[in-house]
Amino acid sequence: MDKKYWDKFYKNNGKMDDIIQCSTFAHFCLEKFFNQGVKNIVELGSGNGRDAIYFARHALNTIAIDQSIIAIAIEKEELDDNVSKYLHPRALNFVSEDYFHYDSIDIFYSRFTIHAITKKDEEELLPKIYKALNKGGLFCVEARTTKDPLYGVGEYCGDNTYTTDHKRRFINSEKFISTVLSLGFKLLYFTEEDDLSVCKNDNPVLMRIVLEK
Repeated sequence: MDKKYWDKFYKNNGKMDDIIQCSTFAHFCLEKFFNQGVKNIVELGSGNGRDAIYFARHALNTIAIDQSIIAIAIEKEELDDNVSKYLHPRALNFVSEDYFHYDSIDIFYSRFTIHAITKKDEEELLPKIYKALNKGGLFCVEARTTKDPLYGVGEYCGDNTYTTDHKRRFINSEKFISTVLSLGFKLLYFTEEDDLSVCKNDNPVLMRIVLEK
């Protein structure tokens, strides 16, 4: 994870209208997959809190993890009475975090963060997520794939990773699904397409995946 880049990004852009509203993925997950039994969510890489705040406003206990202290500070500014008892921002590295001391995790939620970590980090993280998740819990992922228009643009760094303004590791969706299924997850939903998260001139090709333990 490129911490210096994201510290600078959120310092300069953390309250832009385009990224202050909840993402389409957060809305999709809440409407389609988060049933009444869901209580506890862990967001992996929460940024300025746009999705974590959305979940908290729907009375879901949300632990929002991001290594950018600046991003977490933006989240904490939103801790009004309607949010404070449900939103719990933590300035941590979500890859190395020990989730086994958490009381209960119904959902791990990752938007635009799996493609921001290295392949080695992914190999460390995915088994931890499976083991820490409650039985019947969900792992929700949205990330850029190797079919994205930016794939191949910039300096190649290995493992389908390219550097432009920052590093992006583009995910091979077939290999990712094979990996998570081998861990024991069940595939509830999958699509790989554009027009899911358009921001100005950027229309990425994303994999949108919902897995169940």
